[in-house]
Amino acid sequence: MNRYIQRLFVRPEGNYKAIDGIRAIAVIWVIIFHAWVFQFPNFGETTELIFNFPFTNWMAKGGLGVDLFFVISGFLIGTILFKEFKKTNTLNFKKFYVRRFLRLMPVYIFSMIIGAYFLEGTPDGNWGTAWTNLLYINNYVRDSYMGWTWSLAIEEQFYIVIPFLIAFIFPLFKNKFIPFGALAFTTIALSYHYSVNIFDFEVPFSSVPFSDEKADWFWGYYVLTHLRYGGLLSGVIGAYINVFHQEKLVAFLNKNVLRSNIIFLTLLAVIYMISNIAMGQFSLYSSPIFDYIPNNVARIYEIIHRDLFSYAVLFIILCCIHLDSKVVRPVNSFLSSKFFYPIAQVSYSAYLFHEMFMFWFFPIFNEFGADILSDLQIVVLNGLISLVVIVFVATLMYLFVEQPFQDIKERLRFKSKGPLKVEAA
Repeated sequence: MNRYIQRLFVRPEGNYKAIDGIRAIAVIWVIIFHAWVFQFPNFGETTELIFNFPFTNWMAKGGLGVDLFFVISGFLIGTILFKEFKKTNTLNFKKFYVRRFLRLMPVYIFSMIIGAYFLEGTPDGNWGTAWTNLLYINNYVRDSYMGWTWSLAIEEQFYIVIPFLIAFIFPLFKNKFIPFGALAFTTIALSYHYSVNIFDFEVPFSSVPFSDEKADWFWGYYVLTHLRYGGLLSGVIGAYINVFHQEKLVAFLNKNVLRSNIIFLTLLAVIYMISNIAMGQFSLYSSPIFDYIPNNVARIYEIIHRDLFSYAVLFIILCCIHLDSKVVRPVNSFLSSKFFYPIAQVSYSAYLFHEMFMFWFFPIFNEFGADILSDLQIVVLNGLISLVVIVFVATLMYLFVEQPFQDIKERLRFKSKGPLKVEAA
């Protein structure tokens, strides 16, 4: 047990420190977002008040936290795969998938079991569809068990495909950015087709949260792998550049530091703006940003903004790894903070546990506080208590479920050089 506790707090050598910060921010963002949006049915006016308070628009864009997960997952897993392929000119598929199974499934199955209690009587407690979770196809089955695990399904479907592309398809192209570009264009083109030709979405969205119309959008558009793998792909592209063209990357970033700093600051601004432009998918929202532009332009922004966000985050990561400038250093230092590391370690378990706890806890606390607390106090306390309890329970899951299987997985570690100490959840 001591070594498990040590892993929780002691960062290993060769770790990508900034990625720990991004992972921690991602899970906290997602938890805060869901703590806000799931209280809309009971405290709609209060949650809208919080959302419309200055500097809190980001709460309605918590879905971008998933894209953060996608970018760092694609980068880390892509790094493992590309390093192995560079060294051996092949991939050990069996070892890769066994290690992924041991990393993901034990605590996932544990969460599914305890979910039978926490999710009883809720739409996400549809135990009859739990088989789809085990097969990682739950994002294509409407109202599936533990519906928020759609993102895990996207990741694993992507990782079924990408090793075969790396081993058998990419070598056919002298210029690897041809297949990368084709994959990037495909998901954007399909998103446009769904948004414009199939659903004819208007932006900003005006459907009521938790309505049938919103459910149609969520299950028919938002969670589909072929429309959402752009963030994972961006991470894989970054991994390819970092493994095969690191010298050129370092030279580009450091030869003209002023240029790199300008790009860095510009992309930070892009990340900030995208994180604060809500489009009404999860709230009743009307933004003047979209009042003076054609709807087609607004729809194109909606279609590409997640990918733009992902590539901006990727550039920030690469700068934190390879550029030690006065502009990058404070951002890198913040993301590399020791505070973020244990949160990053328990982020996978926290993600698995967080919604089921909210579905169970919110009604209990709402009833308790009905006569003694204001609506605003209930909403805020629901969020704060949930955040603390979720991180605490996730820590226990990390220590008693994740880590014993991590020991087994580590015995199968590829004998590769380089910073492979951290693996994506």
